[in-house]
Amino acid sequence: MDAVIFKALGNVTRLKIIEMLMIKEHNVTDLTRISGKDQTTVSRHLANLKEAKIISQKRIGRNKIYAIIDSKMKAWLNMAVRNNKKPEENTPLRDKIKDFLTSQKK
Repeated sequence: MDAVIFKALGNVTRLKIIEMLMIKEHNVTDLTRISGKDQTTVSRHLANLKEAKIISQKRIGRNKIYAIIDSKMKAWLNMAVRNNKKPEENTPLRDKIKDFLTSQKK
């Protein structure tokens, strides 16, 4: 793996964004709502993750949709990031994502 990838993983906000994108692709609005960060901050982190070739971006209408770049990267991230966290570290973010997804179904 390239050092750029590891540098990109060295930020808590970017790790949270990655975790959200591992569950489902999102636009910036979704990511700001779930993360509690402002749009400028989230956009900056998305640009960093895109530069590291961790995520991809596609345009649907006027929205930019972000996702993990491919299944190989997703599997590596799952092993490197998710599996190295204590269960209690996953709970708050998991609950926030679950609440957000539930609200989208209504």
